[in-house]
Amino acid sequence: MIQFLLRRILWMIPTLLGITFVTFSIINFAPGDPVAASMGKSGGESGGADGGGGGQDKQVDAVKAKKKLLGMVEDDPVVRAWETANLIGPAALARAKDAGRPVDLTAAASQGGFPKFARTLTWNQATARLFVGSEAGAVHVVDPSGGAAQSTLATGAGDIWCTAVDDAGRVLGIGDTGGTFRTVATADGAPLGKVVQTDRPFRRAVAVKDGDAPAFLSACDDGVIRLHAIPSGEVVREYRAHSSYVAALAVSADGKRFWSGGYDRRVREWDVAGGPARVVAEAGQAVMALALSPSGSTLAAASEDRSIRLIDLRDAAKPQRVFEGHFKGVTAVTFDAPGATLWSGGRDGRVLAWDIEAGRATAATADDQGVVTAIVLAPDGTSVWTASESTRKTAIWRRYVKWLGRIVTFDFDRSFVTNEKVIDKIAESLPVTLGMNALALFITYLIAIPWGILAAVKRGKTFDRVSSVILFMLWSMPSFWVATMLIMTFSSKRSLDLFPSVGLESTSAAALAYLPWLKDRAAHLVLPLIVMTYGSFTGLTQYMRTSMLETISQDFVRTARAKGLPERLVVFKHALRNSLITMVTLLAGLLPGMIGGSLFVEIIFSIEGMGKLSYTAVLARDYPIIMAISTFTAFLTLLGVLLSDVLYSVVDPRIRHE
Repeated sequence: MIQFLLRRILWMIPTLLGITFVTFSIINFAPGDPVAASMGKSGGESGGADGGGGGQDKQVDAVKAKKKLLGMVEDDPVVRAWETANLIGPAALARAKDAGRPVDLTAAASQGGFPKFARTLTWNQATARLFVGSEAGAVHVVDPSGGAAQSTLATGAGDIWCTAVDDAGRVLGIGDTGGTFRTVATADGAPLGKVVQTDRPFRRAVAVKDGDAPAFLSACDDGVIRLHAIPSGEVVREYRAHSSYVAALAVSADGKRFWSGGYDRRVREWDVAGGPARVVAEAGQAVMALALSPSGSTLAAASEDRSIRLIDLRDAAKPQRVFEGHFKGVTAVTFDAPGATLWSGGRDGRVLAWDIEAGRATAATADDQGVVTAIVLAPDGTSVWTASESTRKTAIWRRYVKWLGRIVTFDFDRSFVTNEKVIDKIAESLPVTLGMNALALFITYLIAIPWGILAAVKRGKTFDRVSSVILFMLWSMPSFWVATMLIMTFSSKRSLDLFPSVGLESTSAAALAYLPWLKDRAAHLVLPLIVMTYGSFTGLTQYMRTSMLETISQDFVRTARAKGLPERLVVFKHALRNSLITMVTLLAGLLPGMIGGSLFVEIIFSIEGMGKLSYTAVLARDYPIIMAISTFTAFLTLLGVLLSDVLYSVVDPRIRHE
C-alpha cells in the first residue's frame, strides 16, 4: 500500500509540472495583454506621449506589476547616459517639428552595474565624478568617461535617498530612509563627524554657502530643512515653514539663497543666513523636484500633478508657464547649460526634453525606464544622466523557472486591486469554503447512500417511484432560486424568520461564550448547507441506486441469497462494498468543485469564501488571484484522484491486493 501511494505521488509531480507549464504558456503566449485589455486597451503598455490621466496611470502600473509577477521582466539597476547631441540637435528638432510629436530617445550607454536601484545622482566638477546613491546603502563613484563605477563607499546607512558633495569634492553628505544624515570622506567613505538622527527619512541634500563657509542643506520628511556644517555634519540652523515633508531643494549660483517645495504644494524662497521664507508659487499637488535656470531668473517646479511650472523669479506677478506631457507625477527636472532646454523625468518611466521657448516636448524616451529618481546634465552638455527603477526582459526559460519556484512556495504576489498578498487572501477564504463544503459533502453522502440503497432494494415499489419524482423535482430547481426562496421563507420578518441569511456569524459573535457562539454559527449554516446539499445528493442518490441495482443482479449476490443468508447481510456485506466504487470515483471530481461550487451560495448569503473571491477576481480581472485559485483547483483535482485510489483499496480488497 505504501509503495502504491509513493508511486501515485511521484506521478503527480510531472502532472503538476504539466499544469504549470500549460498555465504559463497561456499567459505568456496568448495574443494581447489581459491587463491592458481590462483597461480598454488592446495590449499596449502605455498611452501616448501627449499626456493622459488616471486611466493610463493604472494601466501602466498594472501591466508592469503583471510582468514582474510572471517573471517577464526583472530589475535592471543601471544609470543611463543619454547623448544630447544626437537627441536634441537641429536634425532631431526638425524631425520633431515635421512629425508634430516628440522624438523617441535611445539610450546610448549604461553606467556600471549596481546591486540595487540608484536613487540619487550628484555631479562634482572638481573631481569630474558622478556620485550615485543606491538602495543598497552604498555610494558608487562613477567616472562617466569610463562608464563604470570606480569605487564604492560603504556608508553603513539604509537606502540612500539623497547625496551632496562640497565644491572641493572632499566631503560627501548622505541622507537615508532610516532618518540619518552623515558626512563621509569621498576618498574612502570614512565618517567625518556627527550623525544627525531623526524619525523620518531624508529626501534631498544640496551644497550651499553659510556666509563664506561651505555647508550642506538637507530636506526631511518631518518638514524641517537643516543646515549642516562641513565636515562635522552638525546642524547649524533649521528652517521651519513647511507643514509636511520637504522633497525638493534648489540653490542659487552663489549658494546663499535656496528654494524648497514639498507635500504642502508651496514653493518657498529662503536666505541661507536665516529669516522668514517667501512663498513664490503653489502647485496642484506635492512638489517633488526643483531646478534653477543657469541665468538664475527661472525656477522649474515639478509636481505630482504631472505638471512642470516655470516660475519667473524677477516678476512674481507674471503668469507661470505650465508644461504638461507626463502622464504620471514628475519626480526630477534640470536645465541644460544654455538654459534653452529643460529635462524632466517622472513616475511614468519616461524622460522628456522640452524646448522652453516653444513650450513643448521635443524628445521623449520609451516608458520602460521605471520611476526616474534623478537627472543630472553633464557640464559639457553632451550627456544627460538618469537614475531610475528600470527593468529588463527575462529569457523565457528563466521566466518559467521563476514561475515554478513561486508556485512551489505559494508566492502569488499581490492583488492588482487591493495590493494585498494573494496568499493572505487565500488563507482567509479557503478555510471557510473547505469547511462548508466538507460539511456539505459529509451530509450529502450520509443521505445519498442510504436513500440510494433503499430505492434499489425497493425497486418498482411505491418508495422508489415517489423518491424518483422527488429527486427529479429537486434536481430541476436552480440553486440561486432555492436560496432566494429559503431566505424569503425562513429569514424574513414577514414570514418565519427562523435563520439568519447574512455571513457565518452575527456581528456580536466575538463576545459570545463557546456554546452560544456554536449555536449562532450553526444557525447561520442551516440555509447555506441546504442549498449546497440538495442538488448534490439528488445526483449521488441516483448513482447509488443504479450502481446497487447492477451489483444486486451479479452472480455472487444470487449465490449469497441461495445459501440462505439474511437479506440485510446480502445487501450490506456483499453488495454494498462493490457498489461504493462508483461513489468513490465521483469523489475525485467533488474535491476541486469545492472552490467554485459554492459560488452562488457565498454571493447570495454574503459569505467571504473562495467562491466569492473567485467571482470578484474574475470581474476585476485580478489575475494573480485567478492564477492562485487555478493552482489550488489543480492541486485539489490531483488530491481527489489520489483519495479515490486509496478508497478503492478500502472498499474492494481485490484492488488492494493487486
